[in-house]
Parts: sequence; C-alpha cells; structure tokens
Amino acid sequence: MKRVMIKATLTIILVAASAAQAPTALQLAQAAGEEQALPKGFKTTPVLKGTQTASNLKLEYPKTGKAEIVSVIGEIEPGGRTARHQHPVPVFVYVLEGALTVQAEGGQPREYRPGQAFIEDINHWHQAFNKTSAPVKILVVFMGEEGKPTTVSAR
Repeated sequence: MKRVMIKATLTIILVAASAAQAPTALQLAQAAGEEQALPKGFKTTPVLKGTQTASNLKLEYPKTGKAEIVSVIGEIEPGGRTARHQHPVPVFVYVLEGALTVQAEGGQPREYRPGQAFIEDINHWHQAFNKTSAPVKILVVFMGEEGKPTTVSAR
C-alpha cells in the first residue's frame, strides 16, 4: 500500500512539473545520465526541455534541407518593448537579466526572470515588455531556415 501511494504521489508530481514546463524528475535523471558521458570536470544544468511552446502549442521545426540556427543577445531598456511580432520558426528564449513580460495575442501576460527559459509561440502575434526600472537582457535562439526571416513584425 505504501509503495502504491509513493508511486501515485511521484506520478502526480511529474505531471504537475511537466505542465509547468519545468524539467521533470525523469528529465533531470536523463540529463544526469547524459552528464556521465561528459569529460571529468564538465557539468551541465538542465534549462528547458519541451515539445510545446509557452502557450502549450505543438513545437514544429521547419521542413527544410537548409537548417540554420541564429542566436542573439537582446536588450530591452526600462519601460521599453518590442514591436508586435511573430516567428515562423521555433524560438528559444533564456532570460539573463531583468524581468521580461510577454503578452501573446488572446493570452495572459507571462513574466520571466533570470534563469528562466521558454519556447515562443510559432506564427502567433506577441509582444515583449520591460515593465521595470532595470534593463532586460535575453539570449534568443532561432531555429530556422537559411535565407528565410526569423521574425515578422506587424504593420
């Protein structure tokens, strides 16, 4: 009976963690297993592993023979914002400094702080804001196609 309760509790914890897009215990264990294959003295810390965007939409890669990854460090001044835009490709965002607020069309605002990561919605309008008095700095990684745009701004 005790073993069944522990198993049920662990299942509930894993499901809840997955819903929050945080690494689950299973994902962390897998990452630890992968870490054993790394050279001595090299350590990894899981940041994000997911198959859905921040709005729980399915993550899909462009179907192309010309894959291209573009990464940038973005900065938003205090009180600043991005243009309303969307991405035709998957985009990984990691907050380095400050508090980033993202408002997706039809959704609730989400706030991300240093050390948090998310996958942006694909082909859905959204906008990012810095509602604080300190700069926001983010690492943005676009997984796109050579010669194709990674971002489309609203006109």
